[in-house]
Amino acid sequence: MKKPLKKLIDKSLDKFLPKASAEPKALHAAMRYSVFSGGKRIRPIVLLECSRACGGNVGNAAPAASAIELVHTYSLIHDDLPSMDDDDYRRGKPSCHKAFGEANAILAGDALLTLSFNIIAKNYKPDVCALIVKELSQAIGAGGMLGGQALDIEMSDKKKDKRTKILINRLKTARLFEVSAKIGAITAGASAEKVAAMAKYGACLGEAFQVTDDIIDGEKGFSVKDAEAAIRRSKESLKVSGKPAERLKEIADSILARTE
Repeated sequence: MKKPLKKLIDKSLDKFLPKASAEPKALHAAMRYSVFSGGKRIRPIVLLECSRACGGNVGNAAPAASAIELVHTYSLIHDDLPSMDDDDYRRGKPSCHKAFGEANAILAGDALLTLSFNIIAKNYKPDVCALIVKELSQAIGAGGMLGGQALDIEMSDKKKDKRTKILINRLKTARLFEVSAKIGAITAGASAEKVAAMAKYGACLGEAFQVTDDIIDGEKGFSVKDAEAAIRRSKESLKVSGKPAERLKEIADSILARTE
């Protein structure tokens, strides 16, 4: 990932997050602990690069990128809870609920999600804000990320066929990538054609990301060829943007390189 953009995102996140010294200290400390736990910021970077590819300004897109990272972090905190995936560690560190207690972890996730929409509301004009909120809420609700998590839980004790796995991956992972790319184009004031192209890029990129994750984790059902096909589709969608989209192609290649 491009380091200058990661630094920009981290600086933006630090600005938007409450200070750990402010009351309620435990809640704010849990929020900051989870956000600054070593994430690569791939989703917000995708958002910023999609904005660039559509002629947008990275500074203008930064608040939306920060909001996306807060949503992603909230989802990880809740995924790690005992009632969900029950993971004690995240990125080599104790999960939020292990470090701060289950109640604080739930509240920290809730607070990050709420803050993400507050950031969008404060930093974009009403028409752009309404569009971003609409797209983001659809992508992470019952018809998107949360629906994918629910389906994954429902099918946890059952043998999943490839079709079911694809649906879970599409909802649980790819939808957030898709909306990140789409919002990037929206902040740039892109045409409907380019917004749709960026959305397709993000969706295919997210599909490849989850497939490579499954391969790395040794899960059966997907192969490198599945990831390669998704990356190929992601790149094909960028034809509408031409040379400005070269960085997005590099990001796609870096996803595939995870399996090498």
